[in-house]
Amino acid sequence: MTGPLLRELRVVAGIGLRKMAARTHFSPSYLSQIENEKRPVPIDVVRAYREVLGNDPVLDVDRLAAAISEPASVGSSATEDLAVILERTRHLEDQVGAVLVTPAIRGIDTVARALVPAGGAAMASEVACYRGWLEHVGGHYTLADKALTDAAKLGEASGDGSLFEHALSFLAYTAWHRGDLARALDVTDAAIHVPGAHPVLPAYDRYQQAELLAAEGDAHRAVRALHKADRAAELTDGLEPPRHGYWYVEGFWGVQRGVVLALLGRQAEAVREASAGVAVLPAEFQRAEWLEIMLHRIDPEWS
Repeated sequence: MTGPLLRELRVVAGIGLRKMAARTHFSPSYLSQIENEKRPVPIDVVRAYREVLGNDPVLDVDRLAAAISEPASVGSSATEDLAVILERTRHLEDQVGAVLVTPAIRGIDTVARALVPAGGAAMASEVACYRGWLEHVGGHYTLADKALTDAAKLGEASGDGSLFEHALSFLAYTAWHRGDLARALDVTDAAIHVPGAHPVLPAYDRYQQAELLAAEGDAHRAVRALHKADRAAELTDGLEPPRHGYWYVEGFWGVQRGVVLALLGRQAEAVREASAGVAVLPAEFQRAEWLEIMLHRIDPEWS
């Protein structure tokens, strides 16, 4: 059992550090040191967390600890548990932002990678890709690139085109925002052409391609790419997005279109398209940090 894993289970359960300290009768500073690997994990703390977390099988401390030490012994159940934990953490990020969930997801990344020899490459790819996004938002660019590179390799090894495509997409995104426009364009093009990917994923990457071309100053090609992106997005109407791309829904495309139009210097159109997109996004996305990042790229004064 590791401290980061205890922290992940606590965060997913929606329990703050002080509340966990009060319930377990340990001090917040002591638990913080354990969760941040500054102290070893005593068995009495594990027992206390187990009692607080209760009977939720997904948050079973012992089973997830077994997944680290003996991944073959837990089989597909651990992968299913991690999928639920990952989903909960993503939606928690929509509410509280990336910083608060990043330390926890680092712990779950360790668990997911332990499952690779037992056929868990797909799950490990999904977790590593999400970690890469979180590290990027936090400004940890080297860690982000490493996590996303691993995610792409794991996704390709798993045979899941959607996971491979998604990891490449994020690799391109992080390259673009670190200033490596040429690499971003190359990787985005590779992502678009990954066979077997869910249709919403290359649809997004066509918008990203248009964005990159606009940033490069090639307005003609950017507009052509934007039209292709619009057509690709229209073809996804009615499709359920993959769980690792759950935000690719009606409204998101309008915001992404606004990002491209802003780079093309069409500011009024950009704001209009993005505003219309925001209006139809699910309520849970309205205050998400990732949406705020997109809107501020359209207009730094957006509020």
